[in-house]
Amino acid sequence: MKKKKRKVFKIFIFICIVFIVTTAAALGYLMSLKNNITSSELPAKEVEANKPVNILMLGVDAGDYDNKKGNSPKRTDTMILASFYPKEGKIYMLSIPRDTRVKINGHYEKINAAHAMGGVPLTVKTIEKMLEIEINYYIKIDYEAFKKCIDAIGGVDVVVPFDMNYDAYDIKIHFNKGDKVHLNGEEAEKFVRWRKNNDGSGYAMGDLGRISTQQEFIINVFKKLKTPSGMVKIPKLIDTLSKNVKTNMDSKTMVSYLFKLKNIKESSIEKKILQGEPKYIGGISYFIYDKEKNTNYLSHFRLNNTESSKKKNIKVIILNSTGKNGLASEYKNKLISLGYDVVEIGNYSKKLNTTVINYYNQEVYGNDVYEDIGLGKISAANKNNDKADVVVILGSDAIK
Repeated sequence: MKKKKRKVFKIFIFICIVFIVTTAAALGYLMSLKNNITSSELPAKEVEANKPVNILMLGVDAGDYDNKKGNSPKRTDTMILASFYPKEGKIYMLSIPRDTRVKINGHYEKINAAHAMGGVPLTVKTIEKMLEIEINYYIKIDYEAFKKCIDAIGGVDVVVPFDMNYDAYDIKIHFNKGDKVHLNGEEAEKFVRWRKNNDGSGYAMGDLGRISTQQEFIINVFKKLKTPSGMVKIPKLIDTLSKNVKTNMDSKTMVSYLFKLKNIKESSIEKKILQGEPKYIGGISYFIYDKEKNTNYLSHFRLNNTESSKKKNIKVIILNSTGKNGLASEYKNKLISLGYDVVEIGNYSKKLNTTVINYYNQEVYGNDVYEDIGLGKISAANKNNDKADVVVILGSDAIK
């Protein structure tokens, strides 16, 4: 019995030493980095210590494989939003399917096109608008950086969920369902990218099945980093991150979250995929976001209800010039659901082809309404309006 107690005690001491040495090394290294890992693509929306924070993780594709310089537009292959509650020790993860249909610059696109069209700023803006949340930080990584990070922690163990047999120009993978395998960086990249085999078999739900595998992989990485063998790899991981990852999170903030994350239990991590349904529109396969089905889970990400609270201050009048019954009410309900204060609806005497959005004093209010309606043109009103900040005159382009 005494020998057993001594053995347990030695293991405990070993783990403590590993943790102290690792965290000290990580802290020292991170502090020496200063702002080396900070990207200027988008300013951070900083939060107070111990307050909930939203972090967007973006995995970008390789762009055009025939572009040898590697500077072709890159789409986001993976989008994961994480809400971290430091005090409660909770993490909520939400994966956004890359085929999600959204309106970007007035046209419907797949959400993964936002990065190719406008980089991180447009991607963040698009997600914030769709989910009605605020994103504090982002972390962007490409395939090469992903492989290096996995190699930096000594690889990851996974259980293969499906027979994977695929050979193509950019990916070759062969794994058997149910096998427990140890993946290095290159193998891990193939594992998280795989969707189907050469014979057409694969995940029943296509990209949604792949997303579930990616979420499980992230959990396995998290579990690896909490082991003694994983903890000693943290300084090397941080070094790799500093050279290969783009983020607007400064080193001091990273240190803070690093120490807080070590106390998170696997059972305290909740993960979901954005709810909706696949649908073909105009011959193109999209994923249609279901706002109502996501309301409850998204409450974890609406930390300060920032977007809604701003819009509650915007008073709107909607006038219908088309003669179509119920059109003003339809747009009233839409704007109210987005948080606006619609104070009046009615008809407009002159018929318009194009919707006009007149703003009074605050141009930003007009821009907000324009972006949420997704049509028409903005103009500054010539005189003040005591009732509203914005008047929307619906034209024939508002009829769907």
